[in-house]
Formats: sequence, structure tokens, C-alpha cells
Amino acid sequence: MRKILSIVLIVSVLLTSISVYVPSDASAKHSFYPLQKNDPVVTNALNYLRDQQNPDGSIGGFSVTAWAAIAISSADENPHKWGNLVNYLKNHVNLIDSTKATDWERQLLAIVACNENPKSFGGINYITKVKGFYDGVQIGDPANLYDDIFGILSLIAAGIDRNSTMIQTIKTHVEKKQRNNGGWGDVDTTAAAVMALVAAGENKNSDVINNALLFIKNMQTNDGGFQSWGQTNAASTAWAVMAITAAGQNPTDTRWQINGFSPVDFLLNLQQENGGFKWSVNQNFNPQWMTCYVIPALLGKPLPIKIYKTTEENCQDDADNGVNENNANVTVNVWTGSIRIEGKNHTVWSGTVSLSSSLITALNDSSGEMEEYTIPYPSVLGALDEASRLGGFSYSVIYYPSWNAFYVKTIAGESDWWHYLVDYNVSMVDAGKYELTSKDKEILWGYLEDWYVHVLRVDLDKTVVNQSEEFTVTVYNESMALVKGAVVHVGSFEYTSNEEGKVTVKIETSGEYMVYAEKNGFVRSNKIKVFVGKKVEIVKPLHNAIYLWNTKLGIKTHKTFVFGAVDVKVRVADNVKRVEFYVDGKMEYTDDEKPFEWKLNKFAFLKEMTIEVKGYKSVNNTSNVQQIMDCLNVLSKQHSFILLGLMENHLRDSNKSFVPEGYDSIKVTVTNLFPFFR
Repeated sequence: MRKILSIVLIVSVLLTSISVYVPSDASAKHSFYPLQKNDPVVTNALNYLRDQQNPDGSIGGFSVTAWAAIAISSADENPHKWGNLVNYLKNHVNLIDSTKATDWERQLLAIVACNENPKSFGGINYITKVKGFYDGVQIGDPANLYDDIFGILSLIAAGIDRNSTMIQTIKTHVEKKQRNNGGWGDVDTTAAAVMALVAAGENKNSDVINNALLFIKNMQTNDGGFQSWGQTNAASTAWAVMAITAAGQNPTDTRWQINGFSPVDFLLNLQQENGGFKWSVNQNFNPQWMTCYVIPALLGKPLPIKIYKTTEENCQDDADNGVNENNANVTVNVWTGSIRIEGKNHTVWSGTVSLSSSLITALNDSSGEMEEYTIPYPSVLGALDEASRLGGFSYSVIYYPSWNAFYVKTIAGESDWWHYLVDYNVSMVDAGKYELTSKDKEILWGYLEDWYVHVLRVDLDKTVVNQSEEFTVTVYNESMALVKGAVVHVGSFEYTSNEEGKVTVKIETSGEYMVYAEKNGFVRSNKIKVFVGKKVEIVKPLHNAIYLWNTKLGIKTHKTFVFGAVDVKVRVADNVKRVEFYVDGKMEYTDDEKPFEWKLNKFAFLKEMTIEVKGYKSVNNTSNVQQIMDCLNVLSKQHSFILLGLMENHLRDSNKSFVPEGYDSIKVTVTNLFPFFR
């Protein structure tokens, strides 16, 4: 409870503080812009970030570390020389909310800033991740413009041609969302939109950009800074400065001054003696984060800081795109897919890897020496090597020069009987010679003490069911033939597949259950999770929990507290096709596509709200509608054709409708003073 009170006290101070602007000596000394990387203001800020860095490489948390990498790169420093910073970003991908495009986009910007390959950073293709949110018009959540703006910035940073159809389509979508006042909501969003549009090729003197700059100018305050949600602050001002610079203007010019103070003066006045930057004149909120924003702004480096170069067709020369170019030149042929390693008694590892070439250490059978071998293409053996790094397990290989072949001897300490399949097909070449292509989706390594390999596969007719509701598990082999006599595990329960390879399961207790199958002479099957519980259930936020900036803290309390924005996530039964989100009885959002979720991002201070979700299933009314329409055809001979025609059209539109299927709710206490932060 003390931690809760501490958080409440912090946000209370932020709410009640009154800003008074007093220009510092530092601001008077900097009449030129941009600052140079060796300027004491910049070096002190970088030193502050170094002082804040943890032994694991992080600076102020996972997302702030990404912004730190961008700031460091903007000062022409090498993030690889900042201790474990790059490895921290690489090894903590589990901290990304995989359902949020903005999380992947932020990390993609940071990866390029670190001069890393965005197609294989930590075994993940971040470009593919971001592209996966593209629906042909926009990226990610249709109600969130940030993921479109940062989608443009991050993909261009990753080397995608700004003239590509995807970039230009998203650009058009962003432009259509511009409001009559020239902005896109607040200063932060508008500034980011300006950078994205300029990066995507928008003329810096176009009406779109000029109107956006006019909106930003109208939000400037008497101290030279910019405000969002009523408070002049470092974040909004830093983003505005970068937007002004991206548009080819100087933020210290007289047109960007009020009372003789420019936005650069305002930022300089926020620097503290330790080199960090405060959020506002009187509020030292998250200085690591603010410092990361301010550094590239003072250096005149708008996003994207760097552009990654490949030789692909969609990565053409961006020499005149209005963005900074400090490029890494790499030619890559990357394979991304899933890999699963099934040991004798347990699953060793399962996940996704990305790779292009591999450096394999193997025992040379002729010389008896451990030697390194380069495989210059993505291979099954290379995928195992990448998985071992990600999963932390060991493996050993023997190389036979007379056959020019690799033999996998052990994986995770288990020897000799390892087989591999690609998309459940057995190959006749060794794992080093199997070159993976885009047609290959899944690799399975299985331990089986037999010269011939057989594999189990399971499929479920439902993955979300009510308590006591039946569902069916079907067991197949590698060629999709039904398998009887297999032991099907459903959590701690065991069943045996019948002649048709099926088991029918009914569970009384709610919860998550892992389903898989085993049988002698077969490699263990894939695993599928089934949820037993409500047909519509809020799974985030949870009861009796605290969420800070969308992250659940390890603190249990008597009610649910939310600080900042939070993603409301819903788990549903298979037949639920629509979910409506309500706050205090008012519908806020309707989602017709899984995963069903919505961001609660409203200004509030210790306000109790009731979040409600309502699920609907679709019902086909074809037969009933047709019967009524047949009657209408008879009546039309005696009554108004126009009136009956209107009724007929209405019935056709009602052919498919939605009926309620489930409901859930949760009460939360929300404090969100900065809904513009992402």
C-alpha cells in the first residue's frame, strides 16, 4: 500500500505544480543551432545517461533504453561501446507487447540506430513484425494514429523505399486524418506526423506541412516551449523542435520566438546540474526519458536518425528524402520461421528464429580438432544454432570431410538419435546442406531412438470453451494420417485417442490447459493451449493489480489501479465475432477482428471507472428472411411496390445479425495525466 501511496503522491505533485519560467545562463550562451556533439550541453547529457545505465545495459527501463540508443546514435556515438546496451535490447524481446505495432516500431528505430540488421536482430525480423500489422490502408489499431506515423518512420529507417506502395498508402491515410486546425490532436502527435510525412517525401512547403507547423506555433507558450494537455514540457517541445528541423526551418529563428525565447532556450533551461533534463521547469518527471528526447532535438536530428541500406528492390537510394543518412550497407538473404526441438522426455525449446548465414563450430572427424565452418545461406543447422543462442541450450556437431556432411551429435545433452523435418517432411540431406527458402515455414528437431522417424500432430476444434463444454482433440502423424492409441495430455489429465484419432474432453475447472500427444515410436506433438472459462473475459487489466504505463507491477492490492494508458484485452470463445468496449456505460470502441483489444487512454486523476465488454456472435437469418420475402412478393401485387421494396432491402441487410454471447466488467481507478505519452 505504501508503494501505491507513493505513486499517488508523485502524480499529485505533478498535477498541482505551477510552472514559472526563468531563463538560465545556458540558454543565453547558445544563439546558434544546431548544437554540436562536443557541446558541453550534449556531453553532459550523454554522461548523465551513462551514469543512469545499469550493469545489464538498460537505461530507465526497456522502452527508454530504445530511445537512449537513438539519442546516443544522434550524437554520432556507437551504442555498442555503451556496455551491454545493445545486448539488453536484443535479449529482452520478451518485454515487447507483441500485439502493439508501436512497440515493434520503436525497437526497429533503435535497432537501426545501433547499426544492427533489423531483419535478424536477436533472431527476429523486425521489419516483418511491423509489416504484419499493415491491413492495406493503415498499420495496427485503426483508432491509433501513432502506429501509422511510427510505422512510416521505422520502415523507412529499416530501408524500405519511401516511394513503395505501402509507405505511400499509409502516408495518404495519415494526411486524411489531419484536422481543420492543421494538427493531429496534440503537439506530440502533430510533430511526429510532420517528421513521418517529410521522410515519406512530402514537400516541406506543402499546405499539409505549413498547416501542421501553424498548429504547432499556436501551441507555443510565453516561455518559448510547447504544451500538450495544458502543460509546457520537454517532451512536446523536443518533438516540436525535431519537426521544425525536419521541415527545413530553424527553431531559433525569430518566427519561433516568443518574448525573445525560442523552444531551444526552453529546453536548455530544463537541464540540471547532473546533465539530465527535467520534464518541466518545476517537475523532474522521468529525466532519463526526457534526456533521450532532448538530445536529438538539440542536435537537429529528426527521426529517423539513420537509414539501413540493403540491395533489395524496395530499398532504393533515399539521398533526397529529407532524413539523416548514416547508413549500414549489408546484403542479406534472411529466412524467418519457427523451430521446435522435442527431446526424449520434454520440449527443449520452441520459438521463431531469423538467420541469413551461420558460423558453425564442429568437431572435424579427420583431424580431431574443433573447427569453424561458414554456411553462407540460411540452413536447418543454422536455425538450430540460432535457437540454441535464444534458448540457452547446448548442441554439438561432427563434420565428416570425406562426405562433406554435418552430423548433429547432441542437443541439450541427449545423444545420437536426432532427426529433423521441415514442414513435417523428412529430408535426405544433412542439416547443413538444407537451404531454407520462403516456402519453408517450420523446422522440427525430434529425439527418437529409431532409424525411421514418425511424428505426432494435434489439432483442436476449439481453443476457448466454457466450463463443462466439450471440445475435441484429433491426433495425426506427419502425413496427416489419424493415429489411435496416442496419450493425449490436457493439463494434468490424460486421454487415449480412439480409432479415429480423436478424444472428447470436458473440463469442469476454469483455467489454461496445454494440450499435446505422445506415443512410443513417435516424436512428441506440437502443443496447443486451450482456455476453459467465460465466453467473454477481460484478461487485462486484472483484478487487484497495479498497472504503470501499461505494465503490471508485482504488487497485489484490494482493487485495480491504472497509472497512464492501459490496453484492455479480451479473451473470447471461438464463436464470438464482435466485442464492444464501454467505460461507465458509454460505448468507446467496437472491434470485429481478433485479437479483441482497445487502449484506455483518457485524462483522469484517481477516477474510478467501470470497464465493460460485450461479446456478440453472428447469426445467419437467411431462411427466415427468405420466407418473409416470399410473402412480400405476393403482397406486392396488391400494395405499394416502393414501400414493399424498401422493406425487402431492409430484410436483405438484416440477413446477418449479431446477438449477445457474453459479458464481463472490471472496476479500475485511473490516473493518467499524460495521455499524449506513448
